[in-house]
Amino acid sequence: MPGKSGETAIDKNMQSLIPCVNKLQAIFSQLKFSPVDLPEVVAIGGQSAGKTSVIENLVGKDFLPRGSGIVTRRPLVLQLVHTEAGTSEYGEFAHLEGRRFDDFKQISQEIENDTQKVCGGSKGVNMQPIILKIFSPNVLDLTLVDTPGMTKVPVQGQPADIGDQIKNMVCHYVSRPNTIILAVTAANQDLANSDALQLAKQVDPEGKRTIGVITKLDLMDA
Repeated sequence: MPGKSGETAIDKNMQSLIPCVNKLQAIFSQLKFSPVDLPEVVAIGGQSAGKTSVIENLVGKDFLPRGSGIVTRRPLVLQLVHTEAGTSEYGEFAHLEGRRFDDFKQISQEIENDTQKVCGGSKGVNMQPIILKIFSPNVLDLTLVDTPGMTKVPVQGQPADIGDQIKNMVCHYVSRPNTIILAVTAANQDLANSDALQLAKQVDPEGKRTIGVITKLDLMDA
């Protein structure tokens, strides 16, 4: 029966599972395959579609690197952990265990630093994810995955098959049955040509686990 707050015993049991799921994601993300299909929300879209803004609005903080061209070159597994009201907000990286980031600008810088460390100076992508936990009273218990923006034409410094590399990386995440696909498309783009929606239809033809998000409404034609 629901308690005074409306929370059921099932709700409480599900909440207690979240830390376990987060630990499993951290372990499985180091493997090239996942033996268990864990639930998560994966944001996909073309370059400059607005994925960064969507994710930052869900978190309520500006903490993702920005720039022109391909900025996200590795998957970012973002584990949001809801804390009690009045507690401070901070982040922790799996590759820097025990170090706490209270300054979200430093979180952005560390994402850039670790991306550079793994990907090097090239503009290529790498499958090895960055795992970041954010503790805040203003978020829901949720796992988000930010993926590199899809592209078709390589620019200088990128391998000729960059488009296929990114597509394969995105498919690795969105093909899982327990994944909710956040398909982000800019309003000034023809929806029929949306990279995110086209890929979502391939892995989720009935649209049962796809949520479409339209960004940049201020750029939309009259």
